[in-house]
Amino acid sequence: MHNNDSTHRHRQKDERYYEAYLSHHTISRRGLLRGLLGGNTKQEKRLKNRPPFAAKEALLLQVCHGCADCIDACPYGLLRLVEGKPVLEIDFSACDFCGKCAEACTTGALHRAFSADTELRPIFSEKCLITQGQSCSECQQKCPQHALLIQHKQLVVSPACHGCGQCKISCMLGAITLSRC
Repeated sequence: MHNNDSTHRHRQKDERYYEAYLSHHTISRRGLLRGLLGGNTKQEKRLKNRPPFAAKEALLLQVCHGCADCIDACPYGLLRLVEGKPVLEIDFSACDFCGKCAEACTTGALHRAFSADTELRPIFSEKCLITQGQSCSECQQKCPQHALLIQHKQLVVSPACHGCGQCKISCMLGAITLSRC
């Protein structure tokens, strides 16, 4: 009986210890979810330009099996397979984030639960009229997020940009390229 009492007291001590520990070390819901879902403070870099609604690069590479359903679903023909994985090419049309690529994906590599941000951002060349001190607002007017601002004769991209590519497509001089951020 002495053994059972000792075990019971030891168990109570453990429970009290953990209660005390948790009363001084709280875990937020965000912290718990970040830990469970593999959240990391370091942003994982994409290897290629991925479609909107793409999983993190490591997960996408693991679960996508290259079926090309997302490519067939894109109404603008902006996707193609490179090394068996979807790549976004904004050369002749912008992405409107319709989500048809994500709806067609059966593996979950593309899913509406993931960010619609393509992680592409505009880069303005010396051909840009604004940088030459001339008047032009075509890219600003076409941007659905109103993410382009003029500051000191330079175009600045605000955090509202989600990489649709409308600015690139609308530039009559071809002064805008898209680059992964």
